[in-house]
Amino acid sequence: MSDNARLIDECENLLEKNELREVYDKLNVIKDMDVELMSIFARTVRFMVNSNCAKNKKEKELWIERGVEVLKEGVEKYPNDCLSNTWYGIMLNVKSKEAGVNERIKLGYEIRDYFEKGLKANPQSYIANHCMGSWCYEVSSLSKIARAFASTFFSSPPSSSFEEALEYFKAAQSADSSNMLNMCRLAQCYDKLGKISEAKEWALKAISLPARDFEMEEALNECKHIAAKKG
Repeated sequence: MSDNARLIDECENLLEKNELREVYDKLNVIKDMDVELMSIFARTVRFMVNSNCAKNKKEKELWIERGVEVLKEGVEKYPNDCLSNTWYGIMLNVKSKEAGVNERIKLGYEIRDYFEKGLKANPQSYIANHCMGSWCYEVSSLSKIARAFASTFFSSPPSSSFEEALEYFKAAQSADSSNMLNMCRLAQCYDKLGKISEAKEWALKAISLPARDFEMEEALNECKHIAAKKG
């Protein structure tokens, strides 16, 4: 086993134990990460941000900026790679979420473009399909106020549909049938489309699995609500 493969295995084992800071510190000092290590670094940053383990807001902002910086280098070094493009899009999305809905709208097209590049590089990728589904779902869920705000920045604001989101989530499910968050998103899409039976089926599957961060906890709570619906 090469040193790089050994490091990847070590980081994955630490992530399984939720040793997020150790993985972050271990990778943050490496000056020339390959694309797989970059994606692990971004995944770690995302978990750290979503787990509320920062000592303060400044520390969280530093993590996000470092994640964006590393993955920006990734798309420059690996411009046609699925992992570099998808995870750079994810880091931009993490950054925009911390800044609020207006910033998310401003970055909407850029984030989608990186997800699309990731999907083009690997159409069977779980993470690229899931991210495209999430983008479509979030855009479809925008309030009228948010849409009005978007129209001040774009002649044609970002648009999508729950039907489009569903197709991406189904493709992601085919690529990885064990991911709880994707099951939640399937349940939410079916619920938005009024397909209660299918929504409850996926919600029940999701709530049988554990949540790793507050994003997953929020999705699980909605799944519990969906599972309790009549029909």
